[in-house]
Amino acid sequence: MENLYMQEYKLYDGEVDITFNIIGVDTKRSEINLAVTNIGKISFPTYDLYEDKKGLYFEYGPDFTKIYIDDFEIV
Repeated sequence: MENLYMQEYKLYDGEVDITFNIIGVDTKRSEINLAVTNIGKISFPTYDLYEDKKGLYFEYGPDFTKIYIDDFEIV
């Protein structure tokens, strides 16, 4: 997998844009660490990583939206 750091993904949740920045990926523990900016507040959560036919992803929000690592872009 290429260098994942400094990559960003934006998700519109119906009200605001939420920005995700990769801090670290631990494939041995199947976890991803992110900086998440939502309405001006920054949090640093860790999410479980899952894999399907499209690649590695984590689930976000109450609807468990799949966010794929390959959809992140270098900023």
